[in-house]
Order: sequence, then C-alpha cells, then structure tokens
Amino acid sequence: MPVQHKTVLNDFLNRVNYINIYLLPYNNNAQILAALARNGRRFQRLTGKGLMKRNIIREAKRLHIRRQHIIYLATNQIWNMVSTTFQRNRFNTLAENANHINRTMNDANNNTLDRISQITMPQATNNLYEANFFNGTSFP
Repeated sequence: MPVQHKTVLNDFLNRVNYINIYLLPYNNNAQILAALARNGRRFQRLTGKGLMKRNIIREAKRLHIRRQHIIYLATNQIWNMVSTTFQRNRFNTLAENANHINRTMNDANNNTLDRISQITMPQATNNLYEANFFNGTSFP
C-alpha cells in the first residue's frame, strides 16, 4: 500500500467515531432492513460486513473522505482487526435475520404464483371485464 494511502487511512481510523460504526442499522430491526433490501421480486443479500460498511461510509462522508479505496481499506481494517467477535456477530445476525425474512417472503410469493399458474378451469364471472381479468384475453 502506498505511503499516502496508509497516511490517509490511519488519519481516518484515528478520527472515526467508533460508536457510530458499531450502531446496528434501524435499531436492530430486521423487518425494516429486509424491506429496504427488497426491490420488487429481487432482494439484495445482506452481510454483516456490508452493514458495517454502510456505517463506515456515513462516517467517511462526515469526515469528508470520498475515496472509495480508503473506505474499502478502512472497512477491512475495522472488520478484521478492530471489531470484536461479539460486534461482528451482532452485524452478522441482523443480516441473517433480514435475509431469512426476504427468503421466506420470496418462497411464499413463488408458491402463490405456482398455484395461480396451475388454475386451468375458467373462472365464472358476470361481465367481460372480469372474464378478461380472471381468465386472460385470448387473441385470434
């Protein structure tokens, strides 16, 4: 690592507020975190290190550090060398809980779509709009 990067990294690590780094996102609420990780039918798989990196990015902005490489190095340094096993486990557990919520929701949605696709009987309706909505439109 170049000396300049090492100097900027060490300066950042000395100035960072570690209380902010170790705060769990959304007050440790996996439901909110899972909802924010979803984008339609797809969801972003979360990791504990990724959640901590969000806090490090916020601290970097506060300290006017914009270089992504420094943020990357700081994340690795804090995750691997500074944080305790207990702190890492808290972030990992939150990420796993949010991922579990999203997987469960995704499985339920897929199950519903599978059951809908298996409906072969035309649905009884009272008007053309309902017939087209429930039974699809046939094109000649």
